[in-house]
Amino acid sequence: MSYRSRGGFSFVFCFFLFSSFSISRAQNIQLKTGQMIEAKGVRRSGDMLMGGVQVGSSTGEVGYQISTIARIDFPEPPQFKTTEAFLTQGAPAKALAEIEPVVKFQEPFRNVPGNFWAQAALLKVSALAGMQLDKQAESLGEEIRKNSTDPETARAAQLQVVASLIHKEDYAKAIALCDAVIKESAKPSVLAEAWVKKGDALLAQRTWDDAVLAYLHVPVFYQDEKLWMPPALLGSSRAFRGLEDLDRAKKSLNDLTAQFPKSAQADLARTELKKLAK
Repeated sequence: MSYRSRGGFSFVFCFFLFSSFSISRAQNIQLKTGQMIEAKGVRRSGDMLMGGVQVGSSTGEVGYQISTIARIDFPEPPQFKTTEAFLTQGAPAKALAEIEPVVKFQEPFRNVPGNFWAQAALLKVSALAGMQLDKQAESLGEEIRKNSTDPETARAAQLQVVASLIHKEDYAKAIALCDAVIKESAKPSVLAEAWVKKGDALLAQRTWDDAVLAYLHVPVFYQDEKLWMPPALLGSSRAFRGLEDLDRAKKSLNDLTAQFPKSAQADLARTELKKLAK
């Protein structure tokens, strides 16, 4: 049955078990009128947001026009932490499998305030990059940049093109992009990533001193950003080696293997330590 309420939003009310969308966590739907509705799961159908409701012993859903919604208070997906853990451990394929369902669920709501699509998509970008699927990572990063209303998320998305610029040997553009993010950002995770990628560009140019300074920003100022510590330590070791400072090169590698033994960079560090020991 279809109805129209006096408040100006249309809704559908039909009783059934919600097999079509998750009802494991409640979401509060805040309308632009100020009204708050607690929904047991949501889904999108065209320009309607469908929210699960409980009436007595029956379940059903109520639909609201997207244009009438101020925000949806989604709970933060628990997959964020597990995905970040997989990425830190150097398991990008597992990270991708963990975060992909979140990206797909959040995508229909990405133009509704309160969604987690951009944050989930950024984690997917990191997983794709870890699997060396650079074109897919860059494409998704550009999609995030175009669709995100959060400046810090857009800045993080901008950084996803740096690897491609380095591969093309367009170092000046890669460094300028990192510098712009460093100047504008106030978010530690974004700043840590920007310094690592600036270090990568400088390392590729064999500008050893500047590369060391870029990489060391992470362990000095952003040591809580565990995702970026391993690449920063590995990069700094390679820069020290370029400077023929083998003691510091070894120390960076030993710190990496001791602090992040399960990271993707740890295996590379062990191989490089063997070479330095010869």
